[in-house]
Amino acid sequence: MIIIKIAGLPIGIDNRYDYIERLAKDYLTDEPPVFTVRATDEQIRKEGECSECVFPDGYLESIVVYRNIAERLPFYDAFVFHGAVLNLDGEAYAFTAKSGVGKTTHTRLWLDRFGKRVHYLNGDKPIIRFFDGVPYACGTPWKGKEGYGVNERAPLRAIAFLGRGAENTASEVPADSVVTRLVTQMYLPKADARATVATMRLADRLVGCVRLVELKCNMDPSAAEVSYMAMRRNENN
Repeated sequence: MIIIKIAGLPIGIDNRYDYIERLAKDYLTDEPPVFTVRATDEQIRKEGECSECVFPDGYLESIVVYRNIAERLPFYDAFVFHGAVLNLDGEAYAFTAKSGVGKTTHTRLWLDRFGKRVHYLNGDKPIIRFFDGVPYACGTPWKGKEGYGVNERAPLRAIAFLGRGAENTASEVPADSVVTRLVTQMYLPKADARATVATMRLADRLVGCVRLVELKCNMDPSAAEVSYMAMRRNENN
């Protein structure tokens, strides 16, 4: 068994394979866990059957474990978000998109544009958690196949929904679809209806304090500046 600390929460993992310990080596802690999860043989088997490729059991265990963690997070004002998060000048900017749209390409444009001011906080599955009413993006060991990310957290400034476009444009996400668009990128618990309800409430809270924008971008370097300006804008500017 190991204990990791993510999003400020020490969590026990009753693991059988050392893959997850290697994966989470930067997050290990000696603090007593607030809860403990494990992957059953049946869950690992089903995960393997659902995968398009053949993966080692240790890898499959890590996927199931993170899903089981996600089932519990809403009770701690937190949820797993599907997207890449950059830390620029101490603030977090999240980018989400359908597979193949160019999320990694766009975030790399930010790295080229802003240099040492910016780095990946998490490249794929960060946790967003409210601390004293403020949403923070938090690094996790689960950070995508590229492995982009670090063990840190930063206040979440904005979320961008990326799409392809011939020109670089930015607009507000329509009010009548903003919660729906957001929820599709959040992990919704299935085992406990209370956790599902709690997640929806977190979505409503997030809409009230984080800027949500829709970006249509190409691969021109100017796309980084367009999206940055859109995500920085607020009602007082």
